[in-house]
Amino acid sequence: MSAPTLQLDLFGVPALRSREGPVGLSPSTTLVCAYLALAPREGRSRSLAAAQLFADCTEQAARRRLNTALWRLRTEVRSCTGVEIVADSSARTVALSETAEMTTDCARFHDLADPVLRGRPEDMTDGHAAQLEAAVVLHRGRLLEVCDDEWVLAERYRIENLYLTSLDYLLQYYGARGDVTNVTKYGELALDLEPLREDIHRHLIIAYGAAGRDDLVERQFERCRLQLLEQLGADPTDEVDVERVGQTPRGMAVDDDAVAEAVLQASPQPITESSELLGGRGQ
Repeated sequence: MSAPTLQLDLFGVPALRSREGPVGLSPSTTLVCAYLALAPREGRSRSLAAAQLFADCTEQAARRRLNTALWRLRTEVRSCTGVEIVADSSARTVALSETAEMTTDCARFHDLADPVLRGRPEDMTDGHAAQLEAAVVLHRGRLLEVCDDEWVLAERYRIENLYLTSLDYLLQYYGARGDVTNVTKYGELALDLEPLREDIHRHLIIAYGAAGRDDLVERQFERCRLQLLEQLGADPTDEVDVERVGQTPRGMAVDDDAVAEAVLQASPQPITESSELLGGRGQ
C-alpha cells in the first residue's frame, strides 16, 4: 500500500493534510515542517536550521531544541499517517524524506504563475489567464502569516511580488477585452496589497478608458491622488495624469468634490506589509 500523499498549506495559517483529512500537528511542529518544505531539496545544515528556528537561544540550546522539534515532527506525522516525513538522521543536515510524497500550495502557486509571468501581459492567451487565475485562488493569505522570523521574510516578499504581478497581468488582460468586472476585481485585489502602486492605478485608468467608462477613469485618478496625498504628501506622477487626460474626453464635466467623497467612501483599507527556497521540497 502506497504512502498517503500529504498536502502542506503555507498560505495563511500553515496546516498539514493527508488524503484522509487534516493531520493534527501542534503549531510549533507545523512551523518546523514548513521550514523544511521551503528548504532546498538537499536540506539545510543543522547549525543554520537551529540558528534560524531558535534565534533567541544560545547555540547549544538551539541545537537541543532543534533535535526535539524534529523528533516531534517525525513522531506526530508517523502516528497520524504512517509516513516517515523527516530524512534519516544526519550529523550535518536536516531535510524532509525523499520518500515522503508531499506538495505545497506555495509551490503549486509558483509553478502556475512563474511561466506566464516570464512573458508579456499583451501576449497572454485565454489559457494563460486561466493559469494565473488558478494561481491567484491559491493565495489565501501571506506566506506563513503566523511567523515573522527572518527566514520566512525573503520568501514571503518574493511570493507577494509574484502575486501582485499576477493580479496586474490579469487586470491588463481583461482590460484589453473591455471586461470591467474582472478589471475591477483584480485591480482591487492588487490595491488591497499595495494601495500606493501608481502603475496599478495607471493600468486601471487605461482599462476603464478603453471600456468607455470615463466615470471610472476619473474616480480611479482621484483615488490615486488622494491616497498619495494622504500617505506621502505627493501628487500622482505626470505619467498617471497623462493617462487620465488621454482617457477622458475634453470638456467632460466632473464634480471633483463628489468624486473625491465617493472614492473615500469606497476605498478599501490597505493591507500592511507584505531564493532558492522553492527549489526544494514541496514542488
